[in-house]
Amino acid sequence: MRRRIVLAGLVTLVVSGSAACGGGGGSSGATKAPAAKSGVNAIAATARGSVKQGGQFVWPVTEIAPNFNFNELDGTNADGARVINALMPRLFIIDAAGSPHWNKDYLASEPVLKTDPKQVVTFDFNPKANWYDGTPITWEDLFSQWKANNGENPAYKISSSNGWKSIESIVKGKDDRQAVVTFKDKYADWQPLFNVFYPKSTNADPAVFNEGWIDKIPTTAGPFKFSALDKTAQTITLVPNEKWWGNKPKLDKIIFKVVDDTAQADALANGEIDFMDIGANVNSYKRAKTLTDKIDLRRAGGPNFRHITINAARPQLSDKSVRQALAMAINRQTLGKALLQPLDIEPQVLNNHIFMTNHGAYKDNAGAVGRFDPAKAKSMLDAAGWKLDGDIRKKDGAPLAINFVIPANVQASKQESELIQSMLKDVGVTVTIKAVPLADFFDKYITPGDYDFTVFSWLGTAFPVSSTESVYKKPVPDDKGQLQIEQNYARVGSDEIDKLFAQATAELDKTKQNEIGNKIDAALWNEVGVLPMYQRPDLAAVRKDVVNFGAFAYASVIYEDIGYKQ
Repeated sequence: MRRRIVLAGLVTLVVSGSAACGGGGGSSGATKAPAAKSGVNAIAATARGSVKQGGQFVWPVTEIAPNFNFNELDGTNADGARVINALMPRLFIIDAAGSPHWNKDYLASEPVLKTDPKQVVTFDFNPKANWYDGTPITWEDLFSQWKANNGENPAYKISSSNGWKSIESIVKGKDDRQAVVTFKDKYADWQPLFNVFYPKSTNADPAVFNEGWIDKIPTTAGPFKFSALDKTAQTITLVPNEKWWGNKPKLDKIIFKVVDDTAQADALANGEIDFMDIGANVNSYKRAKTLTDKIDLRRAGGPNFRHITINAARPQLSDKSVRQALAMAINRQTLGKALLQPLDIEPQVLNNHIFMTNHGAYKDNAGAVGRFDPAKAKSMLDAAGWKLDGDIRKKDGAPLAINFVIPANVQASKQESELIQSMLKDVGVTVTIKAVPLADFFDKYITPGDYDFTVFSWLGTAFPVSSTESVYKKPVPDDKGQLQIEQNYARVGSDEIDKLFAQATAELDKTKQNEIGNKIDAALWNEVGVLPMYQRPDLAAVRKDVVNFGAFAYASVIYEDIGYKQ
């Protein structure tokens, strides 16, 4: 989810720095990076007065996003987030520690929060804030976004109803520029609901909501505007918005260019792109270390993590005890070591679904399910009726077989799946790895549920409890009997988890909310729909002269400040 606050749910990332090549440890004698620190990032922060005016910045992405509407199910895409955040309103800017600050470009004053007898937030929009066609940004834009995302109309293919379903009403205040938002239930993390938000013109109609942002960007209201999408060249070009009322962008142009994950290191070396999100890509990291005359390596600790999703809707995985046994048969320490140690990062298993290791509320709630215990895994599989027949476990004559779907040409996914394949073979489970085209990965496999296991990254937010609700709450069927999963690709949940989320999102005391968040995490370990592996490195190779850009941790990208130092 992904620029760190982009929507009320999380953002998916399958490539763009999630890759790693097989084998080997870190360089001999290398000093391992310490654990990620909270509130620290590495972006070569530079005052605007010391940034050159002009120039273009080529930003590599791994695909043209399938939908530029974040709130639509196919729009929870990191590459789309990176584009749209330059173009659309964000009512709050997040700092490196994850604290929100109201955005003066869009708001005339700090929003007013009242909590008694009901929670009410009043937003006063900046009188200069308009959509590109000149239409003022008003209360009706917030109203339409709420109606589209609250889950009441199944015609809207939403990614998340987090927070939206807690709103009772949005009405006009003293004038059109004032929106009064009343919550029927207390909702602690209300700030990211309108980060970003879209206009009434594209939210009012479900068809436009679902399809109106495919291969096009109908309107904007940010420091940059959409210039061109070239499917042949695989580029998206943004230029400064001449109608923008805030700080003038330093760059003349941002070009988002599709570059295969395995080709980005060469592209950076050749000057074809201006940075590379290394993430856990060992090849890219090794290559970047040979380019230190041209680039800086910038590191931070972000809210992002790598995980295994287990499709509990599959018959052989519907038994909770089977999922628990498979989790215990997977050595996550080995996975972390294989992926992180070559990056000179001290590997640490992630034992929490909600909080990252550098978050103050992080606790290890994994219990027995999180421990590598193949002997226990074997006994649990035996008890569940999956008995060994030679080297293969069978039940009623059918083998315990896993269809492990991964995106093609993503080396991290390949490496992780092959390691897991070997680990599960040791307990008698057959794993077949199926590499599918990146463009089809979510649309044709993960979203419809045509898989057993998969791996990808979640890009988190500064609001870890509320933003994860759509990933973990129990899917329910709509009036046509179709399961509404939102972002719960594991298709499993419980009434207990849903009740805890309702308590947590309504808890305005952060300490108490975090305590409930850890109760949620403990319950998630029991269900084993998502198996965390490790916190994803926020590691970027950036041209030395590029400023206000790099490893952001939790912070928002300030697009108008990106540029080149004088």
